Amino acid sequence: HRHGYCYQGVIWYCLSRSASVSLLSFSHNSRGVFLFVGVVEIRYLGGRSFQHPADKISLDSPAAVVPTIQQPIATKKIPSNRMLKNMKVLLAIVLFVAPYVAGHTETSDLEDNAYLKLEKLLFFKKRPNKNSLRVGSQDALYGYDGGSGTSNWDGVCASGNKQSPINFVPEETVAVYRRVLRFNGAQQIPHSTNITNSGHSIKIKLRTQKPITVTGGVFGNKVYEFQQLHFHWGKNVNEGSEHTTNSKRYPLEAHLVFYKADAKDPTTAPDGMAVLGVQYDFFRKDNLVLEPIIKSIRQIRNPGQYVVKPNGLSLREYLPADLDSYLSYTGSLTTPPCTEGVTWIVFSTRQTVSERQVSEFRTMKDDLGLNVEYNYRETLPLNGRQVHLVKSSERVVT
Repeated sequence: HRHGYCYQGVIWYCLSRSASVSLLSFSHNSRGVFLFVGVVEIRYLGGRSFQHPADKISLDSPAAVVPTIQQPIATKKIPSNRMLKNMKVLLAIVLFVAPYVAGHTETSDLEDNAYLKLEKLLFFKKRPNKNSLRVGSQDALYGYDGGSGTSNWDGVCASGNKQSPINFVPEETVAVYRRVLRFNGAQQIPHSTNITNSGHSIKIKLRTQKPITVTGGVFGNKVYEFQQLHFHWGKNVNEGSEHTTNSKRYPLEAHLVFYKADAKDPTTAPDGMAVLGVQYDFFRKDNLVLEPIIKSIRQIRNPGQYVVKPNGLSLREYLPADLDSYLSYTGSLTTPPCTEGVTWIVFSTRQTVSERQVSEFRTMKDDLGLNVEYNYRETLPLNGRQVHLVKSSERVVT
């Protein structure tokens, strides 16, 4: 949902030979994609056929389909083989278009496109009130101010005891030595870079020839595949980062989201997700790596808007030079649904960003048309969790 408009996609398909259903209903408010068929024909072997508005139809059972008061409209018999062919064409169209639309509606740290399931395309949605708060699902509406602020997030966000972010206290961390972090594919120049206003952050996706992965270090032999990176910032120079050190915040924090490569559904696996955090200090000069993103914000002020740039910078450019020292713990996503079981790494070495660049992030607009002045969550209790200061003597990045 963007500014009161509805994204809707519905696929009806033949569950058995006892009924033939043909409907493609699809509406999308993002400049140029409008597909809609408002009438559905349902033909049972019993011989009756009639038409209904698409929003009155339920396929829970044959009895659920009730004729309207209006006179039946004559329909033309369609051969079953032709009907089947038409159904395949309609299904192919929806499966082709839906991932692009789904990419516009993502609002959490979850990256769902790579694991798109057919049942996630079968939905009706009631348009929510602008001031409503719904959390606990990937397309939840949430905010950082007032009634939709972080203290009012529901579900696991409120009940979980292994939540993120946290406050790091160096004296309470446990120093450990681990194998080096091994990145594979991080030096690739992407063939395209997608920069999106998600309604809550600026999200970057890199399209590369082969997957970008990380293993080693706290991950051991587990392999995690890069999905996207996004940013968190604050209202002024004294806030912005989600994680703090001795309660000190930094002006910007980037989150690089990874999914476990061999997990069937990384979002539900106990060790299915990993997030690498990179924090930024203020500096008088602009960060040249961030500048292409900053310039793009002017083109994507509104939620759902995106730009696709040819090529772009490799993922390695977004990482600090020193990858040998980092803090690690088990936590959660920092946005609804706040899924727990996330392996966190926050690098000890920080990058730099100018005050002008951070101010540009604040000009993007959220789902209500308001500027996103800040988008960080308050720190949560450790609840007995241990934080490790991990050190290694060498690294491998290819």
